[in-house]
Parts: sequence; C-alpha cells; structure tokens
Amino acid sequence: PRMFRAKASQKTEIGQVIYANSITLTPGTITLDVREGEFIVHALTKDTAEGVLSGDMDRRVSKMEEGA
Repeated sequence: PRMFRAKASQKTEIGQVIYANSITLTPGTITLDVREGEFIVHALTKDTAEGVLSGDMDRRVSKMEEGA
C-alpha cells in the first residue's frame, strides 16, 4: 500500500470532483484529499498507483470536461 500525490488537469471544480470520484471507483484506489489541483491518493498496489499516475483517466475526464 502507498499514498501519493497526483496532479489534476481539470479546469473546474466539478471536473476535479469527477476525476477524484473516478479514482475512488477504481478498485484498489481511493482519493483522500483534493487541494489546489492535486489529489492525495491511497493505492493498495504498485500497479493501481501506476494506473492513476499514467494520466490516462485524467486526460479522459479533461476531454469530457471540454465537451460539456
């Protein structure tokens, strides 16, 4: 298990909330705190942490946010 910081590239609060919730809905991860465009995340495994840090979900939520 590990805790780490992850940057959020969303421009709006609702975009950041959607991204934080998406992390929490991913098995093995939970968003613990959101501050100034940065999340504190707890992951049960190295693989789940790397999944968040890859930025794939961040990019998908940002793209959705742009289309809204």
